[in-house]
Amino acid sequence: MTGDGRPDPQALLTAIQKLDRKKGRGRLRIFLGMCPGVGKTYSMLKAAREQQNRGVKVAIGLIETHGRRETEELVMGLQQFPRLEKEYKGSILTEMDIDAILKDPPQLLLVDELAHTNTPGSRHLKRHQDVEELLMAGIDIYTTINIQHIESRNDQVAQITSIQVKETVPDSLVASADQIELIDLSPGELLQRLKEGKVYMGERAVHAATGFFKEEHLTALRELALRFTAEKVDQDLQDQMTMKGIEGPWNTNERLLVAVSYSPYSGRLIRATRRMAYNLEAPWIALYVDIGESLRPDDAEMLRKNVTLARELGAEVITIKDTDLTSGIQRICREKNVTQIIMGRPDRRFIRDFLARGTLLDHLVGTSSKIDVHVIRAERRPRYRGFNIHWPEFKTGFFPYYNVAWFLAAVTFACYMILPLVGYKAIGPMFLLAILAVSSLGNRGPILFAAVASTLIWDFLFIPPQFTFMITSSEDIMMVVSFFVTAVVGGFLTSRIRKQEDILQSREGRAQSLYELSKRLSASRTTIEVNQVLENTVGSQFQGRTRILHADKEGQLQSPTGFPENEFAVAHWTFQNRKPAGWSTQTLSAAPCLSLPMLGESSVIGVVLLEPKTPSEELSLEQENFIETVIAQASLALERLKFHEAAQAAKLYEASESLHQTLLNSISHEMRTPLTVIMGSATALADPQTKRDVVSVAQDLLTASDRLNRVIENLLDMSRLNSGVLALKTEWCDVHDLVHAAIQKLGVNLKYHTVKTEFAADLPLVNIDFRLFEHALSNLILNAAAYTPKGTSIKIGVSKISEKLLSLGVCDQGPGIPVSDRERVFDKFYRVPGTPAGGTGLGLSIVKSIVEAHHGRVRVENGLANIGACFIIEMPISPVPPLPEGFDA
Repeated sequence: MTGDGRPDPQALLTAIQKLDRKKGRGRLRIFLGMCPGVGKTYSMLKAAREQQNRGVKVAIGLIETHGRRETEELVMGLQQFPRLEKEYKGSILTEMDIDAILKDPPQLLLVDELAHTNTPGSRHLKRHQDVEELLMAGIDIYTTINIQHIESRNDQVAQITSIQVKETVPDSLVASADQIELIDLSPGELLQRLKEGKVYMGERAVHAATGFFKEEHLTALRELALRFTAEKVDQDLQDQMTMKGIEGPWNTNERLLVAVSYSPYSGRLIRATRRMAYNLEAPWIALYVDIGESLRPDDAEMLRKNVTLARELGAEVITIKDTDLTSGIQRICREKNVTQIIMGRPDRRFIRDFLARGTLLDHLVGTSSKIDVHVIRAERRPRYRGFNIHWPEFKTGFFPYYNVAWFLAAVTFACYMILPLVGYKAIGPMFLLAILAVSSLGNRGPILFAAVASTLIWDFLFIPPQFTFMITSSEDIMMVVSFFVTAVVGGFLTSRIRKQEDILQSREGRAQSLYELSKRLSASRTTIEVNQVLENTVGSQFQGRTRILHADKEGQLQSPTGFPENEFAVAHWTFQNRKPAGWSTQTLSAAPCLSLPMLGESSVIGVVLLEPKTPSEELSLEQENFIETVIAQASLALERLKFHEAAQAAKLYEASESLHQTLLNSISHEMRTPLTVIMGSATALADPQTKRDVVSVAQDLLTASDRLNRVIENLLDMSRLNSGVLALKTEWCDVHDLVHAAIQKLGVNLKYHTVKTEFAADLPLVNIDFRLFEHALSNLILNAAAYTPKGTSIKIGVSKISEKLLSLGVCDQGPGIPVSDRERVFDKFYRVPGTPAGGTGLGLSIVKSIVEAHHGRVRVENGLANIGACFIIEMPISPVPPLPEGFDA
């Protein structure tokens, strides 16, 4: 809560986001037990029966009754989906048929043994992945699990029972459950059930009683299950307190970090950090610092497993390059505002610790004064390794050694030539310079080869007695030994400096790449431009084909024409489940491409498909993180474009609403005025006492009706012009007739003005729609009469500009139109500021549309002597067809 009693906005937002993530997703209810035999499946079936009695459509996806009669009785009468049979090593195994369930989805589905590992070749590696897909499809699920199968509790169970359980479920899935129901049973009752054969049968029951099912084990497991359930309930309670504004203690400042490596003990640290973060309701980071060390294939695979475990448990995984572990950890701690570091107790090594002035723990404790450092006890006592030296594994190919050999041969030849001039003692420093030159370009193998070879060459060819490896002088022996040590140490130090420089350059290059990416994405204005930037940036790290699929306006993934169905199926799964799939993952791993989601703030924007040139080579950890970062940046850019389009649409809608309101105001005014006249005149005619002249009343009625008719006619014409359904009915007409018809039509509307006409000689016939053009000309004349003082004249002139162009002008003696408004007067509903009220603002727009429909144009300019406005219509002159034979003109 804030100081004034209001809910904390950040905590409230977090709770709301948790609810938003569950929108459209099925509800998950987990029946948790401390171990097998407590009655999880039985309780799940009883709860499902209750739901069925309430009218809910219940079905069994997969249930294991283990031959228990009570459980089998509850299964009877419930719909069961047929199991999918798969052959594995000569045996037929059955798994849950996801496709059959999705084809006819129930409201509630029962899935037993959530931690089960599926048969190789199945859709997913684990059953909990099947459940996640079904939840995303909107199906409610009841499932069962034991405490030892929850990932973060796995190590604790192994410590208690000395049995390592291999099948586990990520805590993130369990934490997302809407309800966890603890199926509790006392250890004594459970052991009694075991004796009665209600848990295991025969020898299996005897073996369980002497192993896993010991009373002290069961008591400890029961406590674990109770604690886990209590933590989940406490988390749910705090969310409710936040949503309802109930005051309580919130701890939102803690942030944990665990350093991840290729050590097999990193998994235990990751799980411990997950437990601590969950209890503290704090975010946590799994950090891998790459110091340029070359990893063996098994170490690289272990590192990948540790990182995948951290990601599955909900960590923010960060991979960086640095010259030193301590500085890398401290840098991320500063950047991410880390408050607690979790690490294991390191083994001590005499030489390494002496040279480094302590272990990693010593450095972190000594330099991180504002950060708590938690040391997790190991499964074994820390060992003192003394002078154990870890020799690096050399992987350099043949050619670097070949090149070093030729280089040393050239140096040896040069030294042999100058030997009489400088003596054999001066030759040693020359070889030392050669080793430093090799170390600035080569790796450890060629450096060590150069040091050994140079020592032997100097001894054999230059130190007396020559052409032997014998050294008679103690001074020469010390010189050779010193030379070898100096060469090795100097070469390795030079190589280390070069490696640190490479790391710094790599870090700078990556930062520069992300900076350039950010600049290009910010400059992108269309989806196509963002796609191009994304493809180019990913292509710099990924050797293969990159394709991008986007969601349409309805939120569905678009399938381009000719796109391979199997690849689109992988992309669609990623789009629906918001998780990677395909090549190099555990989901749909047989697919030829890697599918990565483009996640926005509120939805999945699209999917990126990466098809490698060589499927056998997996992406490195650094490549994975870089590509994920690039995709995240591109997703934000696409969402920014989406929001920009929405903002533009909102502005357009706002302008449309304003225009609509203007139209309503204009039409209401235009219609109300003649209607008032009509109603008043009608009332006067109905009054027997009226002394008014009937002719005058009738004239008012005609004038008002004519005005009302023009409003309706303008609206209809504008509607037909906008819709494009107005077709021209052209005919050959005389311009004189057109002008006189328009003047006659307006009649009484021109009673306060004098209309003058001026026609040039020999005017040709024009091919026009007479009714429409008369309407356009009438609007111009009426506009001149409406906005000019009474008693002024209106001049209508027609002339021939050229053999192909005819000009028709309507000029008035009014105030004229400002230069700044001359283009806008032809816009719909636009009125020049300061003009008298009245009119819909459609007349001139209709004139422009009709003239342009006849392939002409209309413009406005000043009248003669800059008095009034002059509207000029320019019409093309078409050749008049010849008269038919025998026709008398």
